[in-house]
Amino acid sequence: MIIYTTITNAYDRIPDHYYDPDVKYVLFYDEDIEQKGPWEFIRIPKGGDPVLKSYRIRTLSHLYFDEPHVWIDACYRMAPEFVKTSRELLSYPIVLHKHPESRTLLGEFCNLYIKGFVPEERLIRCAEDIVATGYKPSMFDHTINCAIWRQVTPQVIDFNVEYWRWYEQYGLYHGCQITSAIAEYLAFGKNVKRVPRQLDLSKENRVKSYDDSYGFVENEDGLGRFRSTMRRILGAAV
Repeated sequence: MIIYTTITNAYDRIPDHYYDPDVKYVLFYDEDIEQKGPWEFIRIPKGGDPVLKSYRIRTLSHLYFDEPHVWIDACYRMAPEFVKTSRELLSYPIVLHKHPESRTLLGEFCNLYIKGFVPEERLIRCAEDIVATGYKPSMFDHTINCAIWRQVTPQVIDFNVEYWRWYEQYGLYHGCQITSAIAEYLAFGKNVKRVPRQLDLSKENRVKSYDDSYGFVENEDGLGRFRSTMRRILGAAV
């Protein structure tokens, strides 16, 4: 079993993990970081968008591994239970981490609008293109992709490719839950297995703030108008 992560822009500090001697740990990084633990440290080129660099490795995992593997966000600590559970979950082709807040698709678009991660016109274009695929907002089962368990199968590879394609094309940044949802639909035609929280999300080992990696936008128009527009596009009541 492989557990892997990335630290770009020296954004995170490696937590004090539990390490299993039978697990291979792989960490991709670009800027100088404190290297500790039994990770295989793989340096990637500096420069470019640090978020996109990280998400490319997160999404296109089949380009790096040909055996079952687990993505984990670098800022969260792995406890012994995480390794034990991961071994069990890797018996499935793919497993996603259920979001504790469980927003609707409309709610997730509105959250991105409020936080200013993505320009309004890009959010609208993404919603229109999602609807054009035949995806129904009622299918949306909110995940938080701080952990993803994957085998390497043709369908999982299709999922990875769509996950990256939609993420890169629309630059949703913290809307990766939307792009993984449409990738599920296009690759599997349904929602894949989910598990409840496996990590303590209240404890983050980040070194920098969002502003160091993300470019925020000013959404000048009101949320009410945006919500009405998105409701019309998605055909969603809530």
